[in-house]
Amino acid sequence: MKRSILTAGAALLLCGKLAAQTPPQYEFGGLAMSADALSTADLFSLSQQSFNFGTARSMAMGGAFTSLGADQASMVINPAGLGMYNRGEIAVTPMMTFSRAETPAGLTPSGAMPFRSNGKNRFALGNIGGVFNVYEGTGRLLSVNFGVGYNRLADYNYSYSFEFAGSNRTSSIADAFAVQLEAGGAYVDDNGTIAMKRDGWTATDWRIDPFFWPAVGAYKTYLVDYDRTDKLWYPGEIGDNATVNGGASVRSIGSAGEFDISMGANLDNKLYFGFTLGIQSIYQKKSIYYGEGYNYGGGNGYNLDQGGEYAVDRNGNPLANVMQSMGMTQTATVEGAGVNFKLGVVYSPIPNLRLGMAFHTPTFYSLDRRYGMSMSTVSIGATSETDPRPHDYTSDTASDILEDTGDSGWEFVSPSRLMFGASYTFGDVAIVSVDYERDWYNGIRVKNMPYLAYGPAASDFKQDMKYYFKGSNTVRAGVEVRPLPMLSVRAGFGYNGSMLRDERTILSSPAVAETTYYTAGLGFSLSRSVYLDVAYCYVKDTTTPYMLFYGNRYADDEAKTEIYQSEVYTTDLTRHNVALTLGFRF
Repeated sequence: MKRSILTAGAALLLCGKLAAQTPPQYEFGGLAMSADALSTADLFSLSQQSFNFGTARSMAMGGAFTSLGADQASMVINPAGLGMYNRGEIAVTPMMTFSRAETPAGLTPSGAMPFRSNGKNRFALGNIGGVFNVYEGTGRLLSVNFGVGYNRLADYNYSYSFEFAGSNRTSSIADAFAVQLEAGGAYVDDNGTIAMKRDGWTATDWRIDPFFWPAVGAYKTYLVDYDRTDKLWYPGEIGDNATVNGGASVRSIGSAGEFDISMGANLDNKLYFGFTLGIQSIYQKKSIYYGEGYNYGGGNGYNLDQGGEYAVDRNGNPLANVMQSMGMTQTATVEGAGVNFKLGVVYSPIPNLRLGMAFHTPTFYSLDRRYGMSMSTVSIGATSETDPRPHDYTSDTASDILEDTGDSGWEFVSPSRLMFGASYTFGDVAIVSVDYERDWYNGIRVKNMPYLAYGPAASDFKQDMKYYFKGSNTVRAGVEVRPLPMLSVRAGFGYNGSMLRDERTILSSPAVAETTYYTAGLGFSLSRSVYLDVAYCYVKDTTTPYMLFYGNRYADDEAKTEIYQSEVYTTDLTRHNVALTLGFRF
């Protein structure tokens, strides 16, 4: 969600334009300017789940298990599948994930190239649990099974970076910070302290709303300055003739998993039904870096020893101090828990054919969040009585830590999910399974959140979810062939479509819009009581379009309208998952 002053909303349209009104309207956002609070894109990302984790068998068959069973993945997909167990089982699934990322040139390209690691490898636990028979009968109710376990639902381990070169002056984030501080009514007092008035009181330095912390850091490191006479913010040490080179990187670690308590029953070997109580655990730590470098015809803009030209202001006057580079790192950590309920049924109308349906209630999440940022700049210039900085000066600053915890934490509900599946068994030789899933992402609702003086309220999130998002469709398919009694060969496919009503929508930070994956695996029956499954899954995620930053001022007078924003980018995340399940039946 973008932050606005005197306006509301959560996204930009790539070809859209807001209507200007009086007084001026301001809007801000982007990857480097939206990290202080959860955004619409964040809530969507935390709600996304994938059923191509779990056990190696379910992974190898693309997670198409709505009508299948006798697998611990049934606890998290369709608990009716637990009713198909005729023996108890204990299993564990370790896995490795190998992620890679690629950011093509921007949609309005000046070029995008990686400059840091674009890969991340992690060891993880895909599944662990057990299924136990608690009732066996000779009547219509043939068996009841109880299951308890853990299943992985989402992987937040990834890393991507890219750099751009040769952008013009208006691409600097310093301009966006200047407009943002203007919008908030920030000023510099007689002691040189940045301050801001709101609701009858004055805040200074890091006591200013965290929404402005990156801009506060920009003032503290000389990236922006304040003209007390004209009461204007401006990038005081970046020449109007600067060429801006820059880069961004995102590093994320964490995952979402679910602890399941399930029951499944078998009625006449024709009707299976079950339920699951799911308790989810979420942890994600994300670090966002954004940096810029400035040159002037290939030189540093201060002297011509290395060639180039002098840095000048808008009036053509040489600058006394010239900014060389800036770098900003923001870190946000989200952790908490959620709870949901799942109901499922599988019916076999004729031998070998099974039809399944499962409903997942919305997950109620309660999350704590922590945020902090730091910034550094390098400038060169002459030392004087009014500016005692050394000739080569590095300036560093770090914010306080914002904690949204307890009653000031975040509470929201994820979308409900409805799944349908059909499978056919060809004797003991083969199984073919197909699933369809519908997720209502426009139903995400914020129930409690910290007060954001310059940000959205819960009702704004609701409006944005309904306006910009829609339900998404997912299809999964899997096949298993048994060429030998002790060997199974498996393959699968899955596709998750976009949840955006308009594919041109630019969220304030990137979220996965489309996912395609292919799977394969083998199963080995080592004995009557022991089995070993292996699986491989190739996943490609495409993000929504996003900007690194935007800070715009709209006015009826076109001359006073200022648009400062980066290019538009998308990032493709590729994952290679390898899982191994060792199971024991009793």
